[in-house]
Amino acid sequence: MSERKGFEVDLSKFRYPGEFEPQTDVFINWLPDYCEGPHGDGGRQVLVDVIRALMGHANVHVNCGCGTSLEACMARLASEGFDVMDPLVTGVRNVSAEESDGKFDPYIHFHKFDDWGVSIRDNGPNVMIDDEGNTVGVNPMWSNYSNNDKNEPAQQLARRSGVHMAVDLGVYDWVNTDMVSEGGNREFNGKGVMIAVEDTECRKRNPEYTKEQVEEEYKRIWNLKQIIWIPQPLVEDDDVRLGPIDKLEDGTLVWPASFAAHADEYCRFVGEDTILLTEVTEEEAASNPVDAENKRRIDAAYEILKNTVLPDGRPLNIIRIPSPKHMHCREKQEDPMVQGWKQFFDEIGGSAFDGTPWPEGDYCLLTSCSYGNFLICNDVVLTQKYWREGLDPAIREKDEQALAVFKQVFPDRTIIPIDSYELNLYGGGVHCWTKNVFIPQKPND
Repeated sequence: MSERKGFEVDLSKFRYPGEFEPQTDVFINWLPDYCEGPHGDGGRQVLVDVIRALMGHANVHVNCGCGTSLEACMARLASEGFDVMDPLVTGVRNVSAEESDGKFDPYIHFHKFDDWGVSIRDNGPNVMIDDEGNTVGVNPMWSNYSNNDKNEPAQQLARRSGVHMAVDLGVYDWVNTDMVSEGGNREFNGKGVMIAVEDTECRKRNPEYTKEQVEEEYKRIWNLKQIIWIPQPLVEDDDVRLGPIDKLEDGTLVWPASFAAHADEYCRFVGEDTILLTEVTEEEAASNPVDAENKRRIDAAYEILKNTVLPDGRPLNIIRIPSPKHMHCREKQEDPMVQGWKQFFDEIGGSAFDGTPWPEGDYCLLTSCSYGNFLICNDVVLTQKYWREGLDPAIREKDEQALAVFKQVFPDRTIIPIDSYELNLYGGGVHCWTKNVFIPQKPND
């Protein structure tokens, strides 16, 4: 299954660190040019807020691929108060935080990739480390969420983008695999344990392999002792091509706002033995079919997690966090965001897999909102919030409940809630549009 011939990296001493461990670099995907209109502008504002929150906490890398001009990105950041030409901002990359305060000097580095297929969390740089300061990159295949054949030249080109970004950080040894795997569906505890959605990794991404073959290969390339398979993703994060998931009172069909189907929407490692897991209440499940199905899927994951014993004999500590109140977005066909989603249907003949044709009137999607799609970066945690003036107070109540959980889980870190709604409209959120990397400092650096 490995593509690599001849020289082989000894992976037995390497591990993939947990996100809750120290980090040196965070990559961010800038929203591409084809995301025009007010939603696209709003999505870029979310990314501006993310970049601002990360400054001084890690080296920040902004990926200006997907047809987006570097000049436009830098101009937007300049208009938001970033002095992108300041040597302290665009200067020498930090190799470690200052021991005095644990902070980094401000730093932004811009990458330009002319390929539309770079999704930074999912096919960005994957870096493993050992105890001696060495690194090795892991390079899975990429299929654009099963939209394309993994062997197409465009998918191979997108796959290499993560390698280029990691090489820029000094990662030169690589392990390749024939299997497709996406970063948003991999949660690591830093001790050789990984959580992944089985339906996504096995049935959707690697249908030519058995589950046993997938597990064997993943244990090899990630040097894993254990894989915890949770059955399915959240309904609104599942493949939009599967068809509508609900119907409004006026008969308008409701579609999911994603095709990722990833674990990071609802099940996250926040410590070596601690899981943050989304919860849907009985009352919520009784109110609509989406919540009912989500509760079934999450409960199935919970049963697996609560009965899991880690390799060192410890059980998992499971902390529950609420599910956000549903937020529907209804737009005209000519809206650029809607046209972006329509592209996926055009490529499969204009209808969903269940036979439902692309709607002729308004397009309504259930935004892929989640409190689980947060980013841990050293002493800060970037979370998602949704209430703004004029919205249902119940949304604010949910935000407050989630914030209380984050403060409990991360008592020594600063929690920075970010209004992520406009970014969620394009699939994924704060975690999906970023990629954290740790590059250890060797003694002679």
